This record gives sequence, C-alpha cells and structure tokens, in this order.
Amino acid sequence: MPAVMQKIDEMDVSQKVQVMDYLWSSLESASGAYAPPEWHGHELARRERLYADGKIPVYDWTDVKARLLARRDAL
Repeated sequence: MPAVMQKIDEMDVSQKVQVMDYLWSSLESASGAYAPPEWHGHELARRERLYADGKIPVYDWTDVKARLLARRDAL
C-alpha cells in the first residue's frame, strides 16, 4: 500500500473529510486532464431518463449542501 494511503488510514474521520474536500477541489482544477470511462456516460443517460420520467426525486442543492455540512460538522 502506498505511504499516502497508510497515512489516510491513520486519520480520524474529520481529517479524512478535509482530505476528500481537497482532492475534489484539486480534481476540479485538473478536469481537462481526465477522460471519464464510457460507463459514466451510460449511467448519466440512464439517470436522465429516470429524471425525465419523474422516477427519481429532485433536491435543491442548497438544502443538500446544508445537510452534508451539518453531517460533517457533527463528526
């Protein structure tokens, strides 16, 4: 196992969430250097069909983000 992964295993949950936030931010800035696998496109198309057919719930992003932040802060 790479040393960085061993360090992550040693972190508490709060630290792991901070690392995850950092990784997502880092990935956003390098998005042009990554080509997602083909199955991602298929899954997005499937979910778009479900949404169009009214078969999946829709949540306001502001509410979702607030719930996620509250869960993170409770850790």
